[in-house]
Amino acid sequence: MHKDKQHVRPTDHGRLCRRPVEQLLAEVIRTALADTPGSRVIAVGGPGGTGKSTLAGRLADRLGDAAVLRLDDYKTARADRAKAGIFGPHPDANKMALIAEHLRQVRQGRCFEQPVYDPALGDAGSVRTHQPARFNIIDGEVATYREFRDLVDFSIFIDSDWRTQLATRLGRDLAQRNYSPEKAIATFLHSNLREFSRHGAESKNWADVHLYRHEDYRLELESMSRDLYEQVRDMLHEDIEAVEPAGLIVPLLTPFAAEGAIDERAFVDHLNFLAHAGVRRVLVSGTTGEFFSLTADERLRLLKLALEYFPGMVLFQAGGGPMAEAVDLARRAERLGADAILCLPPSYYADAPPQGIVEYFRDVAAAIETPLVLYNFPRHTQNPMTPNILRQVEHFGLKDSSGELSLIKATPRYFVGDDAKIVRALRAGAIGFVSAAANARPDLYVSLDACTVEHRWQEAESLQAQIAELLARLGRPQIPFIKRLVQERIANYPVAVRPPLAPRRSDHPA
Repeated sequence: MHKDKQHVRPTDHGRLCRRPVEQLLAEVIRTALADTPGSRVIAVGGPGGTGKSTLAGRLADRLGDAAVLRLDDYKTARADRAKAGIFGPHPDANKMALIAEHLRQVRQGRCFEQPVYDPALGDAGSVRTHQPARFNIIDGEVATYREFRDLVDFSIFIDSDWRTQLATRLGRDLAQRNYSPEKAIATFLHSNLREFSRHGAESKNWADVHLYRHEDYRLELESMSRDLYEQVRDMLHEDIEAVEPAGLIVPLLTPFAAEGAIDERAFVDHLNFLAHAGVRRVLVSGTTGEFFSLTADERLRLLKLALEYFPGMVLFQAGGGPMAEAVDLARRAERLGADAILCLPPSYYADAPPQGIVEYFRDVAAAIETPLVLYNFPRHTQNPMTPNILRQVEHFGLKDSSGELSLIKATPRYFVGDDAKIVRALRAGAIGFVSAAANARPDLYVSLDACTVEHRWQEAESLQAQIAELLARLGRPQIPFIKRLVQERIANYPVAVRPPLAPRRSDHPA
């Protein structure tokens, strides 16, 4: 008889590494099944509306030599289910014996003809050949049911709040299945709250990994079996000192499609470009990212993408707007996993009373435990940082784009934001630099970073001279010019900007 597995929460044993959940799971699965050759079966189960199919696809991409077998194709005829008054999670609504037989063939490495469900027909209308891969992922509400325990080598259970499940199912059933709202809600009540609770909920107890999908559809590793955790614990936790908030930080551009929407694919391509060039730290929602033209949700969406696709440290700029918004953005960014929070003072009201600026920063600092880096950019905010302001706010460091270096001694850690003064600032005590042009020439800035760390100052000065030549090619505002330079290195990278940075046809660098 199968026993329920004892589970542990990895987060109780230290900070988890910040790799995407899919990537982390792929590494865990490879390790767990390393001594088990041949075709293996991985189950992704859980109630409807928790993102099982999405996870299965992403996991297959990261595992390589993987195939997905969607159990929705094994549903019994719709007419028979309707007659019996049953829904997807009910065992009798699925061809359980056929699933089991096909899983046995998978484990034997044998091809077979799997059914292909036709929604218009309400039954399997055709078949296709399934060629077993090294990793065969089955996804569906019944994937983790007890009937398949002896045929599954690794099981993942995804759970979520019922509201998240309902929202997901409504979106799918209304848009893809043309259900009426009444039918979609009734299906959810019967399928998720009645049938899955009765037939599928207990399967969570024997799953190797528990995931939780939040209302913003972010996946979190909730727990895993104790035996598995002991096997893979070293890969789950990261040495958070491995990448320190120092050296080069690249303030990311925000790519916009022609109609003005954020081009997420281009954003991810750019992240990969920077990572391959050796960049280890990026900043989301900074001045270079045109935060001033983004909504709060857009700023956080970019943060989520960076956290998912960039392998290094991710910082987030939360300030510049009303105090309540800055506090809310900082809190939400911290919950998402940002490694540090930057904060500009509020803009528009020039020469604001210093005590007002202090209170603004103090409220943000009190709202988070993540390191807070204050951000000085008086040319835009018209509210410069002063040693007196910095003394009154507990903070991790200062990112200074003022062009002056007089604040180096007034803050625990100084990050220079003036590309023309990188070497000078580092020799005077700065610990890092934030450079917009590094979006286009990361190789140049990564080399400079390495030289300064190793105190090869003569080489650093030579690289600083090359940076000066690069800066001379950029006009004002710099952002459209930098986007065109990035386009020369990343095919189809969009160069559009949002107001107030009106696009100009003459923005191409000479």
